[in-house]
Amino acid sequence: MKFLEENLLDHLARPEFAELYASLSARKYAKNSFICQPGQGDNMVFIVSSGRIRIYLGFEEKEFNLGILTKGDIYSTHTGTFAQALTSAEVLMTDVATFRQKMVGDAEVTKAMVRVLGNILKTSFSIIDGLAFKDVNARLVAFLSNVARKHGVPHADGGIEIQLDLSVEQIARLVGSARQTVSTLLNDLSKAGLLIKLERGEYLIPDLKALESIGGFEAS
Repeated sequence: MKFLEENLLDHLARPEFAELYASLSARKYAKNSFICQPGQGDNMVFIVSSGRIRIYLGFEEKEFNLGILTKGDIYSTHTGTFAQALTSAEVLMTDVATFRQKMVGDAEVTKAMVRVLGNILKTSFSIIDGLAFKDVNARLVAFLSNVARKHGVPHADGGIEIQLDLSVEQIARLVGSARQTVSTLLNDLSKAGLLIKLERGEYLIPDLKALESIGGFEAS
């Protein structure tokens, strides 16, 4: 998710935010470790300074992906969601009271916060729609399309390259299905030339519109 034309970290490095910037504590997290989980008592705000962090809901054996935070993105620890490092990551963290006192009136930060809430709300509605009305294949295609459109990068040979940093089992939880079912569907997409595995966790989508067409939807 990119919320500002100017990186939020650069914005906070301005002289007028020196006191707030000094209050931010740098914390490092290894891959797969959690920045926060539901039920934790901490009431903190953090800004991603490096790495990729997945925001998701978890219920029993299912996980529902809400978004992926990257450098400059802002989030809080009291939302009832999981925030898990997809790669090694570093965040700058402060308590909500300090953040509110120093930043509540800043238009750029407010814009960033509204944007992240809007993205997560939109994704939440998509999850509800997918679970209620779409089959597993459509949910998997929708998931891949969403990652490609939000985080994909153009590949030298054409198409869009995506980095998932997720196991097949984790993907299965995200789309509400069994691991074997998702593994079979991924293999089917590969055989059809719609999804090419490059390296561990890295895939190429040669033709995104063709992939989306088999899911029976048009991405917004």
